[in-house]
Amino acid sequence: MTDRSILHCDLNNFFASVEMIDRPELENFPMAVCGDPSSRHGIILSKNEEAKKFGVKTAETIVSAKYKCPELVLVPSDHKKYIEYSDMVRQVFLSYTELVEPFGIDEAWIDVSDLEIIYGNAEKLAYEIKERVKKELSLTLSIGVSFNKVFAKIGSDYKKPDAVTVIDRSNYKDIL
Repeated sequence: MTDRSILHCDLNNFFASVEMIDRPELENFPMAVCGDPSSRHGIILSKNEEAKKFGVKTAETIVSAKYKCPELVLVPSDHKKYIEYSDMVRQVFLSYTELVEPFGIDEAWIDVSDLEIIYGNAEKLAYEIKERVKKELSLTLSIGVSFNKVFAKIGSDYKKPDAVTVIDRSNYKDIL
């Protein structure tokens, strides 16, 4: 049996990144997308890299996040907008192959095994997709490249943000 070439694409800080496209002035400030910021109830749904520096975590309460980072800018979520961006990213993936398996709003597996003849190898294609999404949509991806979905997912989590990690039969034991 021949190994498949699978990419796992994970949009970095997706909700926060979409909000910063519309509000670029927030890029250099700690910000988070959350539940109802006016009542200070709810949880952090997504945060930018600046907020991460203060230890703000996804799924923690707004109160806890504000305690860690009093200057945290809270932005209400806009799921309609996130769905629109998710669909645009998916269209980029589908322009390469129909073998796209969405996993939530901000992740997908792509089987690129049959594209290696055209693009040289899966890693090269991963970099092309990553750069295309960044250029066309101003969003960053972390992509894992591997011979199965599990290792591809681990690869996309291995280095963030905006990275490509290859986990193949020669290095999977070292990485895991």
